[in-house]
Amino acid sequence: MTQTNSSPRFTAREWNACGATQFYGKDRKRSYIVEVCLSEDIRGDLLQQAVDKALRRLPYYGATFVRKKGLYYYADDDLPLLVTESETPRVIGGRITNFHILDVTWWKNKISFAMFHGLCDGLGLNRWIEAVLYHYVCLKDGRQYSDEGIYTDRIPYDPAELADIHAERHKADIKKLKEMMGNEKRFRLPELRENKVDKMYSLPLKVKTEDFLGWCKSNGASPAAGAAAIMTKAIARENNVLDGVIMSVMPISLRKALNVEKTFKNCYAAIFLPTAPEDARDLPPGELAARIRAGMRTQMSGEFPRLVRAGMNTMIHLGAKMPGYYLKTKVLAMGDNNPQDTFFVDYVGGLRCNDYAGQITEVRYLNAPPANGASFVLMSETAGYFHINFTQTIESDRYYLAFAAILDELGIPCEKLPYESYLNPVVELPREQR
Repeated sequence: MTQTNSSPRFTAREWNACGATQFYGKDRKRSYIVEVCLSEDIRGDLLQQAVDKALRRLPYYGATFVRKKGLYYYADDDLPLLVTESETPRVIGGRITNFHILDVTWWKNKISFAMFHGLCDGLGLNRWIEAVLYHYVCLKDGRQYSDEGIYTDRIPYDPAELADIHAERHKADIKKLKEMMGNEKRFRLPELRENKVDKMYSLPLKVKTEDFLGWCKSNGASPAAGAAAIMTKAIARENNVLDGVIMSVMPISLRKALNVEKTFKNCYAAIFLPTAPEDARDLPPGELAARIRAGMRTQMSGEFPRLVRAGMNTMIHLGAKMPGYYLKTKVLAMGDNNPQDTFFVDYVGGLRCNDYAGQITEVRYLNAPPANGASFVLMSETAGYFHINFTQTIESDRYYLAFAAILDELGIPCEKLPYESYLNPVVELPREQR
């Protein structure tokens, strides 16, 4: 990095192939935020020390980006990553965050972790959050808690943490990929027909882990499959679905399937699980959850992970060859080119918090507005609860309430938390560097 009178110039490192599709599109990109509420108000001085300690073991979270010939590259950013007290999220990527592509702020008892999805995916961000929270509670309480599974100095650095699943070119059988993704007509939520995104809505609820997980296991299902089944039935109850399947889109990690379990970088795909309207209406939730789980296993245990990686890889490398930023955008604007219906269930795992779990009272994942509008069910299992947040571009709470009603019918108590509207800040992406 070199300093100038205007802004620093960073030295480009490796091409960011794994995050390439996140940078392009007709709309400016917004941050992705995770809010973690603790049982006590936050001490900013200790939070800064925790961030500094986490960065020493995980320096790649302090990266920034450089754009050259329309492509984005990772770059080292030696400027300090400074936490601040702020009631609202800050814009990341520019001078206010020293050009870092993630940010940590606090307000009262809440810590907000903001990042741009081009840096890493939700599981990658969880690694950073876990490390910061661990160091913070240790400093605050003056004791060493268990760091099992958390990336501290006790876990030696491994270059595999920087693996990029798209760095090398792979050939794709596009015809076979399309067959596996299905070509069924998909039911679209009626609220999205004339949907102009000027804000997002967050509708959170909490369910005890033992209650929800117990129900899932008793039906041979997983938490993501269970949530997808309940949401599918909620949509069927609220709409007279006569034409098209109710399509659950489920973002998944490819780490295990592709043998890159240590990477912090983007390593995701999505699987598409259709449910016929009559099945959504007639099947018991447990049976539907088991069917969805079976569909997930079939796709993830076969050739799908490598096939979908190759399909994304083909697009990414084709886009990289396009001359000029405009043509790159035409190819790489994945969200613009592929609207996905009917809804998403994104289970981003849990935050490891070991023997200080009792200090965490709430976790909320706040995604950016999805292309063409959508409804997301964002889930995290942390501190003895499934924290389930409905984030959507529609104001109506009817699917949220229908979901909660089905939980009640299943004998699964849930706590409805206050609704909020939000709109995560736009990210300041780098201009072309010559």
